[in-house]
Amino acid sequence: MEDDSDDNFVTSAEETERLSEYPDSSRANRRPPIFRSMPHEIHCKYDVRAISISGEYIITSSTVTKVWSVKTGVCIGHIGHPDLRITAIAFKPSLQVEDEGSAIWLGTRDGGLLEADIRTLKIVNKRTGVHNSMIKGIYRCGFEMWTLDEDGRIQVWGPDERTGLPHLSDAPKSQRIQVATACAIVVNSYLWVGRSKQVTVYQPSYSQSELVQFTVTRPLTAAKPAGDITCAAVIATDPEHVYFGHDDGKVSVYSRTKLTCVDVVSISLYKITAMAGVGNFLWVSFRTGMVYVYDVGQRPWIVMKDWKAHESPIQSMAVDRTSIFKLGTLPVVTMTATENILTIWDGMLKQDWLELNMQEHEEEYCSFRTIQALICTWNVGAAKPADLQQTSADSKFLRKLVESADDPEIVVFGFQELVELDNKTVTAKSMFKHKKKHKDKANARQHMSHQYKAWQDRLTEAVSHLDSRYVLLLSDKLIGLYTCIFIKEREKHEIGNLRSSTVKTGLGGLHGNKGAIIVRFTLDDSSLCFVNCHLAAGQSHVIPRNNDIANIMESKITTGGIGSTANMADIYVGGGDGSMILDHEICFVNGDMNYRINLHRVPVMKMLEKGELDKLLESEQLLTQLKKNPSFRLRPFSESPITFPPTYKYDIGTDTYDSSEKKRTPAWCDRIYYRGPGKVFPIEYRTYDVRVSDHRPVSGLYDIKVKTVDRELRKEALQMSIRRWEDFLQESIQKARLHFHENEQRSR
Repeated sequence: MEDDSDDNFVTSAEETERLSEYPDSSRANRRPPIFRSMPHEIHCKYDVRAISISGEYIITSSTVTKVWSVKTGVCIGHIGHPDLRITAIAFKPSLQVEDEGSAIWLGTRDGGLLEADIRTLKIVNKRTGVHNSMIKGIYRCGFEMWTLDEDGRIQVWGPDERTGLPHLSDAPKSQRIQVATACAIVVNSYLWVGRSKQVTVYQPSYSQSELVQFTVTRPLTAAKPAGDITCAAVIATDPEHVYFGHDDGKVSVYSRTKLTCVDVVSISLYKITAMAGVGNFLWVSFRTGMVYVYDVGQRPWIVMKDWKAHESPIQSMAVDRTSIFKLGTLPVVTMTATENILTIWDGMLKQDWLELNMQEHEEEYCSFRTIQALICTWNVGAAKPADLQQTSADSKFLRKLVESADDPEIVVFGFQELVELDNKTVTAKSMFKHKKKHKDKANARQHMSHQYKAWQDRLTEAVSHLDSRYVLLLSDKLIGLYTCIFIKEREKHEIGNLRSSTVKTGLGGLHGNKGAIIVRFTLDDSSLCFVNCHLAAGQSHVIPRNNDIANIMESKITTGGIGSTANMADIYVGGGDGSMILDHEICFVNGDMNYRINLHRVPVMKMLEKGELDKLLESEQLLTQLKKNPSFRLRPFSESPITFPPTYKYDIGTDTYDSSEKKRTPAWCDRIYYRGPGKVFPIEYRTYDVRVSDHRPVSGLYDIKVKTVDRELRKEALQMSIRRWEDFLQESIQKARLHFHENEQRSR
């Protein structure tokens, strides 16, 4: 019974506008894609301003140009250019694939160009005064090289008749385009340029007397505005589209043939700093140092992977499409503006591929059984078990609850406000310890302990009425929060790695008046996690509630482990080790989440009288966050359809919504969410008319599919999976080689 006044009630057109689909992150893998047979980091030890990669070679440059081996991480040598600061680099085309990566062009701060031979580490050609300002980019288009300076002048260097390759000694063709470009990318024979919120498409050609220009003059889309453009990318397997990243976390998608924007997808709230097409996927980095990998061929986009790549914003991301058929792998290089460390990632995501492939074939080495879990969430409003005896209906609640399922294997009670959060002798004094006397502290602890013990005894008595024998698996508490889990006695020996932990989110994470209790364990060879939470109150406090959820989901709940003889990847999902909530194969989040309805009380009451629950749910804050907020941490979870009226706020002892002076708007504060694709199957989602609290309890009944791994069969399945990987790799190599040749021919 907290003070959560409806003051500062806010509504927004943004809440009710048509909302597009955001990427599906329910299957994201958080394991960093580190090579097992190649170096992970290269410490450059100098101020790097430009990077590029071709096959085995990584080039870094600024006051000096260095050549590194991606295989060993060793610096092969230096290319000296005294008094010249390099600002842009690109590998020069070769007539033969085997010669790719043997020569590089370097653009300088004063507008000059250098050509260096990678094998001899020598400057072989040099032109000064080609540009009148700093060279921002060097781009390769087939057998042409295009150089662009910060004043917007582009020079086109075509192949000569003798060698069929561009040379600095030749005369380029020149044209001025727009200045202050944020990014530019070559798409077939066109140069796509992003500046501010606009995209302009040019067609430079060495054979033409002047440039042919196509301009997209209208905004990205009137219905879906986006911030300033920061970067661009193309995906080899998606030749029709060009992708632009924006500083507000959106990606705009353009049709190459129609020269129009066909979509704007919001993928984050953070600035996108770099993008690259890697194989079939779009890699995106953010100012947070995170990297996400998206399958953009699906609707909605699928988040394949996300991990913390750097502690500071990523400035550069480089990949070379020829690496896969030169090295048999696809390294992706990232670098920040401050660290001067090259970080190398596996663009083929081999470990993820093997893990997913094994999961797709788990029927070959696993046996399965179905168990049931009954979960009840309830904000009891500091009610005591004895209060349930005041009416006949309330006294039957717990027995009616547990008997709603047919002897479930797991029974979970997740309560909130087991002690009154407004009771200053219990909560305030237990938080601000330096202001209270020892006697007060002892009294507060004694009161809470007595309350927890009374409820545990009452819950134990309730499950004793079931036909099977149950034992207490674990109970834990955090001021008002209380979790109590029972299991069938015969399942006790199948439980492993049982752990619980708490997360405080109240008062900026300092205190436990708000927060979560997290319980995790393994059953057979499956991992389960149950979260009981109480989030920030208040009609307008959507962002604090979102932050509470993020803090809970991102917390390190306990040390990892498997508690069985199974392989880690068989127990946990998403590349995890069990130390975080989403590492677990099966997850439930219940609690008083405190999300409200973004309407005033009068229209809400009218809709309730008419039974228009679906219409009310259109304005429900939690559901809106799931639709409109790509960073909302409950997006990987699902909820059964809500068919019951709002569970808050009732006058205690009645079925009447708040009739006090505040007249709070009814809300579905009390919820149960689950995650476990193909493993969790909801059966029932309901509420109960219990009147001792201003909240109604909510229960969910679920079938859960758990597995047991046969170790010998798994070894055989793994060998088959490795063979399938080798076939996939060879197919990818052939496709990349074919695409390279087709693109070179198209660009001639």
